[in-house]
Amino acid sequence: MSFRNLASIAHSTMGSLGKLLFLSLVVSSVAGLQLDSQASTRRPRVTKYSKTTVMPGGSTEPATERSLMTATYRLHGGGETCILLTVDALLDISYVTKLNERADANTFVPNNANVAGVCKESDVETLVLSFKEFSLEWTFDKTPGGERWYVDSLRLTYNSSARILEHAAKQGRKVTLTTGPRALLFPTPVGKSYFCPEETIVELVEDEPSNPTLAHRAKLYLRQMRLQPFMFKREGEFGPPWHCSESLSRSEAAPVAVGAALAVATAGTLLGYAIFRYLKVKKVQYDTME
Repeated sequence: MSFRNLASIAHSTMGSLGKLLFLSLVVSSVAGLQLDSQASTRRPRVTKYSKTTVMPGGSTEPATERSLMTATYRLHGGGETCILLTVDALLDISYVTKLNERADANTFVPNNANVAGVCKESDVETLVLSFKEFSLEWTFDKTPGGERWYVDSLRLTYNSSARILEHAAKQGRKVTLTTGPRALLFPTPVGKSYFCPEETIVELVEDEPSNPTLAHRAKLYLRQMRLQPFMFKREGEFGPPWHCSESLSRSEAAPVAVGAALAVATAGTLLGYAIFRYLKVKKVQYDTME
């Protein structure tokens, strides 16, 4: 076989391999685009602290991700709804093990949590969500003039022998975590519902621990939350929403306004003093010339 024939065969072979390689690249690119599109549309909204998924009925299953699942908790008083809450809530608890190591455990507040509490139209109200070995109590109050309501405190109680707290130190003791006195969370005009689709994190610390090094602490993650106490509506529907960004912008605007007012007052004082000094010096010079 001549060298020319060998070259022709090699050229045709390389051409076929090039075409196959090109086609495989096109197919893999298209498949990659499809997978990326599916992932972007199916990816659930999660928090990095998710370890288990709580299914309706209270059963759990291991999972690294969990879709957003809001639950509705309603407290009745006298045949009317007095407190209404919808939220996707996660508790992340930090504790010390028997080996003196700090560990984390978390659980979602299930849809079927037991709802209890106290309804008072013109006084303090409470909402208690009980599930497994945990109890999460919300305390609501109003500002002195009664124009706004707010969450005065959040209290989490459980036993250190809870199943999810593996190898926890000091088994069998009652643990109480709170936001502390007068937390003033989620201030909202009375008659409106607090609405925050963004994730809100509330930190809870142990109430007067006997040993601070063994103290528990927790973070409460609240997503897609809508909340309203002091309702007393027979139909049980939320009032107009008060978005959390409105509360944030108003709380940030106050320091800015105060700072601007102080700056203007300071500038006015300095300017007045400068004019006073200028006129006094001119007067002294004029008197000296005489």
